[in-house]
Amino acid sequence: MIKVAMIGAGSVVFSKNLTGDILSFPEFKNATLAYMDIDRDRLQVGAALCKKVAKAVGAKPKIIATQNRREALAGADFVINMVQIGGFNSTLVDFEIPRKYGLNFTIADTTGPGGLFRALRTYPMLTGLCRDMEAVCPKAWLLNYSNPMSENIQTITRTSGIKAVGLCHSVQGTLNQLMHYVGVNPAEVAFVCAGINHMAFYLKLHKAGIDLYPRLFAAMKNPEIYKTNKVRFELMKRLGYFVTESSEHNAEYNAHFIPHGQEAIARYDVPIDEYLRRCDGIVDEFEQMKKFARTNKPMEVHKSHEYGSTIIHSVVTGKPSVVYGNMPNKGAITNLPATAIAEVPTLVDRNGCQFTNVGELPPQLIGYMQPHVTQHELFIRAAMEGRRDHVYQACMFDPMTAAKVPLDKIVEMCDELITAHGKLLPKLDTKKTLVPTSGKKFNPPTAKALRASWDAAHNSAEKAKKLF
Repeated sequence: MIKVAMIGAGSVVFSKNLTGDILSFPEFKNATLAYMDIDRDRLQVGAALCKKVAKAVGAKPKIIATQNRREALAGADFVINMVQIGGFNSTLVDFEIPRKYGLNFTIADTTGPGGLFRALRTYPMLTGLCRDMEAVCPKAWLLNYSNPMSENIQTITRTSGIKAVGLCHSVQGTLNQLMHYVGVNPAEVAFVCAGINHMAFYLKLHKAGIDLYPRLFAAMKNPEIYKTNKVRFELMKRLGYFVTESSEHNAEYNAHFIPHGQEAIARYDVPIDEYLRRCDGIVDEFEQMKKFARTNKPMEVHKSHEYGSTIIHSVVTGKPSVVYGNMPNKGAITNLPATAIAEVPTLVDRNGCQFTNVGELPPQLIGYMQPHVTQHELFIRAAMEGRRDHVYQACMFDPMTAAKVPLDKIVEMCDELITAHGKLLPKLDTKKTLVPTSGKKFNPPTAKALRASWDAAHNSAEKAKKLF
């Protein structure tokens, strides 16, 4: 029977959902599920919820809860990573230091300074996880759910021989949303989507051989539909294709919305600091789940649309499936670099995950993605080679940062972020180059000061909203 190790299982709602998905397959009713987290309280709550899930679906898995990563990994067939390094305080750093330099974000977990530094502080953990896997479960598949997806898959594939695929729910989630707009059952749609994570585009949307894009463009003219996705509809209007990840995410992936000020932010309903507000909600959600875990109340289980359990089932049984995975491109998209992390249709069977060939993407879509592909490459070289200059350059090529911050201030901001994240980061001064630092010294911010900064920004934003 298979063993699945969930690393970062203190993400209790996500680990609960994945557990329900896996145990919903009859073949896995007696699987071994190992939950690991460094936070003992969250680990215990997560394991208790998963026991409720097992009872609800009539399964009898062997459940292991441990703070020892190697114990969780030992003999695993599949490893699921859902770790976020640094927690809320590191997220505050990623928002509040760039804010001093004129940058505001919605999510800041994929690209730009926030995504870059989240990737940098995840790098030591991920490389350590891969070394442990090579030692105690070298044949296991690593399914990565943690953001930033592309940078994390770069870390895994460029520093180890571990078999890995990155998984997101934006492709299948957005397809359901689009078909709701046009009144079509998603199960009846033939579609092809391709690009990079959070910036993949639906190249084909057909039902019975009929192109659904004209209906989607018509639906966009309905004010009630348009207002649910203003940023993505504006991008579709200009690029000709709809992008996968949400409007709040894509608002910060380009220079066309946030850099144009409060009027544009209000016009397109861009939720500045959305992720910070969401984090506060997650704290409350965990407390509710903690109370629920202590009760005898039964758990309601509904299969999610995450791809993880489908991959596990196809690899184990040989029953083929098609998912959307994130792996090194290697020619799947012919006009993206071979080393880029692409997101394309992925065949899964006993041989594991194999990309299908998509071919050439429209040049305007490559133009949208390419600055971020460049940032991903600079990130992995910065981390692997210990090069601070590549950190500066990664931020230089971020469209929104370039639109708002002069070059010397980008360097200064990066130096301040490096100081703030401190020991969480890999060593970034191993290789000296002729590219100068800002020459400035910074003191690491306190959690109290960061929170005060966000509270002040939040209050200021609320006042600004009333003017528009």
